[in-house]
Amino acid sequence: MTQAIDVRLLLPKIAWNMQAPWHLRQPPPGPTLSVPETVRGLQRALLAEHGALLQQTLQHACGHPVPLMALAHLDIVLYQEGRDQRVWRAQARLMDGTACSFGIIVARAPGASHVVTQRDGAHLHTLHQQHPGGCVTPYVTGTAPVAGGLAFYTVEWLDDYKELVFEITLDGGVFLVNAHGAQRCFSPQESRQIWRRMVEIFWWYPQLRGVNIQAGDFVVQVQDDGQMAVKLTTARELVSADWAPAHLHALLGSLITASGYLSDGQRPFARQMAHAAFMARMLAVLQRRFGARAPMMAEKHWAFLQAGMLAQQEDWLKADCMLGTYARFRVEAPATRAWEETCTRWLAYATAVQAGQLPASWWFPATEIAPLLDQLCPDVLSTLTVKVKHDAV
Repeated sequence: MTQAIDVRLLLPKIAWNMQAPWHLRQPPPGPTLSVPETVRGLQRALLAEHGALLQQTLQHACGHPVPLMALAHLDIVLYQEGRDQRVWRAQARLMDGTACSFGIIVARAPGASHVVTQRDGAHLHTLHQQHPGGCVTPYVTGTAPVAGGLAFYTVEWLDDYKELVFEITLDGGVFLVNAHGAQRCFSPQESRQIWRRMVEIFWWYPQLRGVNIQAGDFVVQVQDDGQMAVKLTTARELVSADWAPAHLHALLGSLITASGYLSDGQRPFARQMAHAAFMARMLAVLQRRFGARAPMMAEKHWAFLQAGMLAQQEDWLKADCMLGTYARFRVEAPATRAWEETCTRWLAYATAVQAGQLPASWWFPATEIAPLLDQLCPDVLSTLTVKVKHDAV
């Protein structure tokens, strides 16, 4: 129960830092509520009903009940902006000297952004109840009393985790950390670990759709032993997950390497592609982002193609999709049973595609599935570095 206090006593303890965000992904498509207006609405919502929402959030973030009078200072910084939402990082310092952090995800404006944010918060709650290890922990949802109502939710903030994006222009396609002051480019082998962890998360949440690996929907922590801990931060769309092959089809559609930009969207790219055809397709992608630098970058990717790097990365991703599947089922079953389940799921998908029940993947032909499963037999798996933690995803 919230301890009744005069919330006016909290006002001097709350500081909003409305500095320009370091990263605006793209200009918003329509009218946007100003930052000061948003702050006024959020503060009213946090302090409504004697600060009930703030107190509930602090209890989640600190891991124990926190009387609001124990709050010494709350610093809330505008961290990042996206198409539909603003992200704030809040750090609370208590009278006993301890501190905790949490995030606030708030719609940019009423209308579509409001609806998207409401859904995102509800979806995260659904997934976290289903399997808490694969996503950030959602705390409290609410509506800021401004502009007719602005949806927001508070959420776990993981300081040691950084936003992940997949970048095709580096080493033929690798993951990098996209966080202010902590940028890092992962090697192809490190990127393989990340792919496996992402695939594992997809298997924990078979109803998950609409994931964008190039928009920061995942965060990563590099652990002391070199393993990658990955968590989902955004759940934009959930569907009924009754048919496993449909889930696998959606999973394959969410993954991409640099080779994806060379495909016609119907079949895998030609690994012996002519230079003229290659340049036309790659330039079409790169010029939108890099302008005059695009021809030089395209030539660099031509060298990657000639060296077999793009083909190698696509082959790795096929294997990593299966290894990520195995890792998910290995959490709950012995190795042999987990591998049997992996084979069952993938062969059922291949059968559905060959029977015309599902569209074929443009980059992973169904005819390649059975031979690759034969290569990745349990004897081979035992020699790979596939670390499965029973207390994580």
